[in-house]
Amino acid sequence: MADVGAPKDVRPGTGTAARTGAGGGRAAAGYTFRTAAEWAEFGAVLDLAYGGHPHSPAHSAVVGALFEPKRSLVACYGGRPCATLAGYALEMTLPGGPAPVAGIGYVAVAPPHRRRGLMRELLRKALTALHEERAEPVAVLHSTEPGIYGRFGFGLASQAVEVSVPPEARAFAGEVVAAGLTLDVVSPDEAHAAVADVYRACLSQRPGLLRRDAAWQRRAVEDEPAGRHGAGRLLCMVVSGPGGDARAYALYRLRPAWERSRPRYALSVREVFACDPAAYAFVWRSLLDTDLAGAVTAACCPVDDPLLALLDDPRSAAPTVRDQLYARAVDLDRALTARTYSAPVDVVLEVRDVMCPWNEGRWRLCAEPGGGAVCVRTGAAADLALGARDVGAVLLGGGSLAQLALAGRVAELRPGALRAASAAFRHDPAPYCPTAF
Repeated sequence: MADVGAPKDVRPGTGTAARTGAGGGRAAAGYTFRTAAEWAEFGAVLDLAYGGHPHSPAHSAVVGALFEPKRSLVACYGGRPCATLAGYALEMTLPGGPAPVAGIGYVAVAPPHRRRGLMRELLRKALTALHEERAEPVAVLHSTEPGIYGRFGFGLASQAVEVSVPPEARAFAGEVVAAGLTLDVVSPDEAHAAVADVYRACLSQRPGLLRRDAAWQRRAVEDEPAGRHGAGRLLCMVVSGPGGDARAYALYRLRPAWERSRPRYALSVREVFACDPAAYAFVWRSLLDTDLAGAVTAACCPVDDPLLALLDDPRSAAPTVRDQLYARAVDLDRALTARTYSAPVDVVLEVRDVMCPWNEGRWRLCAEPGGGAVCVRTGAAADLALGARDVGAVLLGGGSLAQLALAGRVAELRPGALRAASAAFRHDPAPYCPTAF
């Protein structure tokens, strides 16, 4: 298993293998593909693909508990795994409510086997299987690098914002009213029930949030010592209401630091969820008032996070937007009818989809706000022309068809169609997915 060396008959970056990988064809000869037998098969590939950093036994136990072998694929050369793709059956909040989605993770190719079309073939096989089995209509993934998955029809479906609040910018624009709220700081294990209850109550608030069973909650609060990078253990701040019910929580850790003999600990926030605005403001007020803390940094907040409105000086928090979740329609008609729409829409879409050719062609989408949608093939003239990547970008309501049109990626073929469709697809609040998979 440890030997994932380069095939001796194909030199990296040259000849047919390189042209096949870059040009969109099938994988180079000599490779076989099959479903995974166990999580351990991924180990050697991931170790090499991510720079020789093997997973610890503790982390392998956490991600191994989530592993679904029948949904996961490996590419082999000489009988040994050299590329991987993990598949998950997930439930995600879409505009309008929860829906099944197919999660994709750990797409990795060992260095000696890159540029041979293995990633493309793994994704093609996974998407084709979902289509043929009439499984989940939408596929989602997180990307290590932002430029990888657009060519496979995945669009940027949600963004996240990083904020770092310095000590001098902690004032709120208004007064925080505690209203009988109380605070406790415990370990994530001690706060297990509170975290689960609050997160469950927040599920319907935003598209992109995943339902977490026990195994996924364990992943959300994972606290591997090797991943602390000099910081302390993971802590959980729990806000309770007058009746003792959990109303908010924050997962965070502190890394010791001193400046001119004064403590300036770096406080890193992993995630914050709250059942109501008062609890949200209270938990953030408590995080910013933590003893010893210098800058308070949250690397992954919703792009429209209320914190940016709470702060009197949001500029000093240096909000930085980055890409987050990517999505694509597996079956276009089922994907577009799995969600609701914010405005009336009656539009004919002409869709290009090389990766999933069954989606190619013209589709008429009709829906009323908040109601059921209908999407059927049509021979009518198209109103908008777009690619699979652009469909993925608006599936969760985060992307803007109007913005994509200004970028030249969506073409308006009937005047007025773009504005109406863009308003229908958008969702407020913005989508957000803090769960890694």
